[in-house]
Amino acid sequence: MNRSKFIEELSEKTKYSIQDSEIICTIYEKHFIVGRKNKQKIIDDLVDELKISFEEADEIYNKSSEIIATAIKNKILHPFKDA
Repeated sequence: MNRSKFIEELSEKTKYSIQDSEIICTIYEKHFIVGRKNKQKIIDDLVDELKISFEEADEIYNKSSEIIATAIKNKILHPFKDA
């Protein structure tokens, strides 16, 4: 999944604007690896950058991680399909 598709899907799932979704994507790119060790760092950055509550940031993190996991799973199951 490329960056623009990720931003579009994130905006659709979270109901945030494209600009806010770009900020979220940049935060994910900054921390590179999604996982337990970086979860708190990503959530803290979301709270600081978007000026939202911890609960909202956690929800965004979960939805973003779901999008990424689904894209990885689809790539593994269908390696030659352009999605």
